[in-house]
Amino acid sequence: MIGIIGAMEEEVKLLRQELENPLPVTKGEFTFWTGELSKTPVVLVQCGIGKVNAAAACTLLSEKYSPQVIINTGSAGGLDPHLTFGDILIATTLLQHDFNVTAFGYALGQVPGLPAKFTSDKAVVESAHRCADLLHTSGELPSSVQIVLGQIGSGDTFVHDPEYIDRLRANFPEMAAVEMEGAAIAQVCHLFHIPFVVIRAISDVAGKESPMTFDEFLPLASQRSAQLVRQLIKELSHGKNR
Repeated sequence: MIGIIGAMEEEVKLLRQELENPLPVTKGEFTFWTGELSKTPVVLVQCGIGKVNAAAACTLLSEKYSPQVIINTGSAGGLDPHLTFGDILIATTLLQHDFNVTAFGYALGQVPGLPAKFTSDKAVVESAHRCADLLHTSGELPSSVQIVLGQIGSGDTFVHDPEYIDRLRANFPEMAAVEMEGAAIAQVCHLFHIPFVVIRAISDVAGKESPMTFDEFLPLASQRSAQLVRQLIKELSHGKNR
């Protein structure tokens, strides 16, 4: 079974609508939808916004359904100035940009006792990249859409303040985009030894106008991310990566 997690309704509804034999199961505030995508058993959950929500949903999903792979889908704000609306980022590494215990000798973003950054499953990342190339070739994704492998930073804040953006770029020069859940999901997957990948489409570019552009481009970003997740599930179902 493949686990799929998205934070917002817009980020999960396209995949939920495509589920075959959908069955909802509610646990606390979370509703887990089981069913099939491309004849592959999946479980889909909307976790809500923020790292605590994401970690709680991911933990429940991991314990109840024992997924072979977890995919986090959704939108992100571009930190890399070369990214633009609708581009797709496949996370190779993730960290919490607002976690700071550097006073005790840890790297900025590092949780004590854990790696300085969490690394996505290499085989699944390669599969996702292959799938993105297929979508380009088939014309399902416009050739103008960039497919980028890079680092994602997660934090419990919507990044729009120019000074904070400058600090992020200075402190994390490899960071390509920011959002609010991926690193928490990565941490839970690390703790449970579950392969994972985080796929995000750019809905806004970190800056003063972020709140306006986020609302405007969220539907497109959600659609793009769902396209790649759908194609990735097809590939995983054929066992090409493991």
